[in-house]
Amino acid sequence: MLRNSLVDADDITRLVERASAMKVKGLIVQVVGRGDGWYRSDLLPYPEPIRERGRDPLGELVPLAHAAGLEVHAWMNCCLVWSGKKLPSDPRHVIRQHPEWVARLEDGRPMTRMSPREREKRMVEGVFLSPAHPGVRTYLANVAHEIASRYPVDGIHLDYIRQPSVAIGFDPTSRARFAMEYGMDPAMFGRLPVGERARADSAWGAFQLGQVTAIVQEVRDSLNAVRPGIELSAAVLADTLTAVKRNRQAWSAWLRDGLLDRAFAMCYAPLVQTVMQQLSAMSSQVGTLRLVPGIAIYNTSPSTAAAKIRGARELGFGTVALYSYDSLWERQDSWDRLRSFLLAPRSPEETP
Repeated sequence: MLRNSLVDADDITRLVERASAMKVKGLIVQVVGRGDGWYRSDLLPYPEPIRERGRDPLGELVPLAHAAGLEVHAWMNCCLVWSGKKLPSDPRHVIRQHPEWVARLEDGRPMTRMSPREREKRMVEGVFLSPAHPGVRTYLANVAHEIASRYPVDGIHLDYIRQPSVAIGFDPTSRARFAMEYGMDPAMFGRLPVGERARADSAWGAFQLGQVTAIVQEVRDSLNAVRPGIELSAAVLADTLTAVKRNRQAWSAWLRDGLLDRAFAMCYAPLVQTVMQQLSAMSSQVGTLRLVPGIAIYNTSPSTAAAKIRGARELGFGTVALYSYDSLWERQDSWDRLRSFLLAPRSPEETP
């Protein structure tokens, strides 16, 4: 559930009523958006869209949801901290307080200097923090700790716990840490002979994978300190090869090593066949017990979404997540249509 659904108090009451009527298990609620906190925070600036200053959206939601028998998992965006056309005006925002934490591109520019047009052209969601900076790890771990210690949420859900789709890591801290460990400067790889360049690229990839994993580890440790046993989950890329090679997100290892309790795979491709291929591959790689398919509502019809959900069930996935509540209720009849397709007998012609 996107943070826009928390802007008005009346919307919170309505969404709990709808979720209860839908008989879902719980809500994944975005309470850390673009570096702002949709809860009572000492670390993050207050959300600009909320007109009634001083409200506590998460504090309003949790008791209502729990009274209705719904779990609440606090969704926090991690490395992505801004996507506006102009930089945030609030001096408390992380990229204002710590510009040294902002990821830098291969040409040395911080991501804050990418124009909206360039971000769109290069398919970059916004400004990311550098995972290799120790301050970034501690900052994100402290945010998770703050939420878990102040609210009886059932879990913490990490999103954008990865690098962007463009090469980053060329900030002074990342370069120095890699050079200390491997004796090379990643900014100078282009001068290496072909054979050495391949080995250097491999070492750089392993280093960056380790930095993102270190964030998850520090978040896990911070939660264990305040709420042992609280669930930690993450939204992850459905293509495991792309996740590792491009975005440095080794999520299958996080599951294997116990850093995550569950992974929510973002199976948002419009075509049913693509989603089924992804789910089949992931189920064979990591199993279905702790992997939850995320099925998109925003870019497809209710009948197509229903086909994906039914296909996931046939592959053995006991739980699915719908992305998102907001998209589901933009059209009055979307939920009714989706439910009717799920309950209807499957025709012989229906193929996943």
